[in-house]
Amino acid sequence: MGAGASHSWLWFVDILDRMGFYDIHFINEGDILKEGLDRLDVLLMSGGDTFAIAEGLGAEGSDKLRSFINRGGLYIGTCAGAYLPLRSSMEFLNQFNFIDVKISNISRRLSESERHLFQKVACSSYGCDFVYHVAREDVLLEMVNGFKTDGKKEMTAPLYGGPSMLPSEDIEPIATYKGFTKKTKFLVEEKLAEKTLIGNVAVAKKSMGKGHLYIFGPHFEHPRYPEANRIIIQIILEESKERGTHPLKKEIPPPPKVSPLFFEELRRELSHSRMVAFAMEGSPLQWMIDNKWYEPEKIRVFLEVLWKRLRYLESGGEVDVDLQDPNGMISRLKGITDILRKMKKGIDRGEATNGLAEDLFPNLKKVTSDFLTIYFSRKRMESIRSQA
Repeated sequence: MGAGASHSWLWFVDILDRMGFYDIHFINEGDILKEGLDRLDVLLMSGGDTFAIAEGLGAEGSDKLRSFINRGGLYIGTCAGAYLPLRSSMEFLNQFNFIDVKISNISRRLSESERHLFQKVACSSYGCDFVYHVAREDVLLEMVNGFKTDGKKEMTAPLYGGPSMLPSEDIEPIATYKGFTKKTKFLVEEKLAEKTLIGNVAVAKKSMGKGHLYIFGPHFEHPRYPEANRIIIQIILEESKERGTHPLKKEIPPPPKVSPLFFEELRRELSHSRMVAFAMEGSPLQWMIDNKWYEPEKIRVFLEVLWKRLRYLESGGEVDVDLQDPNGMISRLKGITDILRKMKKGIDRGEATNGLAEDLFPNLKKVTSDFLTIYFSRKRMESIRSQA
């Protein structure tokens, strides 16, 4: 949830919560550089801006990630998290190059007329070339090499800019792009979309040292696609079994507690933020942040993650809070409300609000991850005690 991360890491949160995986740590590039991977068995890298992620990690972060995988760690990357370890000559990305595979959705594979067409649709600069996107929403996938979901070889998952990989001896394909559905939204003519996707690798596995990388072009972690979710869960469970680990770790000393008054204040401020955010929805605005477009509707994606879990925390009296400064979380949320009110006024007056948005979303990420740290800490403790 650091530099370059979009909101899609919250989709992983929903999966892990539903499946009872509570030993969760939310880390950014700074944590990785400070040995933050040492306590992990699994690293989930979600969507966003691959270049910003790579730049934030740098050569030192790449070395940390390589060591994590080589010693037996499991890396699961979707969309931007899938692009990150692929071979590249681009600055920052060339510090990774864990997987020797090429992508089909890059402009050097297009004719001049096709290049001109794709420059008018969704694309991201890639040196002299650009990575382009041909379709959004549902795509049809075929499971290969013995992989199945609920006994079926076909499934659907949403595509939001993830890679289409060409076959390579360096990867084991898990799923390929097979076709489209009624829900597919084409960004170009269907024939060009077929040329770019169909038959190419959508999901792949790579062994590295004692560990593995699983990379997903489509968003298998999207909460509205339970079949796709089960593939991710299956991978985590099977890999954990091989390593003799389990999503629930041994009990740790309980952190400091906060009183129910903390959550009363949190609910009050969260209510204020939600009301302002709701009033902003429907505005024909987009903000470009870290090469990703954000709409007003994305704001409540973060806030609702807190809101729907708040009652659970309120119901338990005093709650363990594994944070250095829990009251700082309230202050940050008040700051978010203040930013939102300024943005709403700016929108009503027709003023530019991009600077405010650039301040808003990092704060939303931080307050959400802090809240979820409290939430999963309590969930983990309750689960351990119930099994004692």
